[in-house]
Amino acid sequence: MRGIAHGPLGGALGGLVIAHGRSNDIKNSLVRRIAETTAEAGFWALRFNFRYVDAKRSASRDLSTEEDDLRGAVKFARQAVPAGPIFVTGKSMGARVCARASADPDVAGMISLGYPLHPMFHPEVRNPPEWPKIVKPALFVQGDHDPFCDLARLREELPRLTRPHELVVIPNAGHSFEPKGGKRDTFPEVRDAVLTWLARQTGTQA
Repeated sequence: MRGIAHGPLGGALGGLVIAHGRSNDIKNSLVRRIAETTAEAGFWALRFNFRYVDAKRSASRDLSTEEDDLRGAVKFARQAVPAGPIFVTGKSMGARVCARASADPDVAGMISLGYPLHPMFHPEVRNPPEWPKIVKPALFVQGDHDPFCDLARLREELPRLTRPHELVVIPNAGHSFEPKGGKRDTFPEVRDAVLTWLARQTGTQA
């Protein structure tokens, strides 16, 4: 597995492992910017490639191989950050992998950036398979024009979670937070949601 670590200037408040989406890799702009901004906020951040990317193959059907990859990245993060919580963050498919891996004892919580709750434009498809595997505190950051996650459906599913969870909606934004209806950089809104949640989880100031 290949990855890039971003170290904070001082002692780490915790660790953040960032998983990319199905058709992305560690060079994805959102993945990179999340790593950079959380490192600036005092976290040791790691963005990594799932093995299928460098092997030029496809993700496994049930994401079990990707879950193994993420758990391995979490173990690597724990070596780098012996003390302090480790959080996992996933973009799109990466969020589903985070859900699968949230039971890992070293995972303190998960951040979802555009959870693919259902197939594109098919909110009638129920029972997202990874949903029952979310067993840690979770933050969901969603664009309100995401064809993979109807907000009404998401709000139906959230009460099923057994641990504290939060939803932050980015207005006029798509699945990857691309702006809708006007040119703007939505990343500051995503960044603020992530840093505010991490600050609450660690008892620090955002």
